[in-house]
Amino acid sequence: MTLKELSEHPEQASEKDLKAMEEAMNAIKEFGKRSKYILNGITMESGRSQNELAKSYYEETMLMAAVLESFVYSPEQEYQDINKFVFNYTDNAFIFDVSVARYNLYLAKLAILGLIEVTKEDKYNPTFAITEEGLAAIRQQNYSNLAQAALFNLQTQRLNDQTLELNKRAVCQNWMMLAVAVASAIAAIVSVFIALFR
Repeated sequence: MTLKELSEHPEQASEKDLKAMEEAMNAIKEFGKRSKYILNGITMESGRSQNELAKSYYEETMLMAAVLESFVYSPEQEYQDINKFVFNYTDNAFIFDVSVARYNLYLAKLAILGLIEVTKEDKYNPTFAITEEGLAAIRQQNYSNLAQAALFNLQTQRLNDQTLELNKRAVCQNWMMLAVAVASAIAAIVSVFIALFR
């Protein structure tokens, strides 16, 4: 059954379609439960700044690119080996700002997207393998390009913020210079009047 047929006649869904839908819904619910603590109260209405959004997007794409790049050297790796590669692949100043929970969320996202998969479950050190889709993403440098674009956007946003701050300072300085100029003009006029009436 196609998606179009399913949307037009949901009552005609086969058992296979219903089971797949149930599994998808369970995965979404489970993912929602697991990621809820990571969001720390962030909602669509929480009002994150443009700088925060740019930084979080860069963080996400950079870490996802680093995880995928780790599989270039070995198609199957343990969690700790991936972490070592990611730590060495990314800037230390950057990596120390990322929480483990957020990092694990990005790993989970890669798995949900079908780019990596868990091959051996272990509470502390699971084993992951790259999928064909993941290899294609590495070959095309999708996440590396996204990370570079996100870094460019982050730096541009920071420069824009600094430019705006400098513009505000320039406006204040211009107002102060105007006040000084007006005061000088008034002092000159007053001194002319004093000189004339002496």
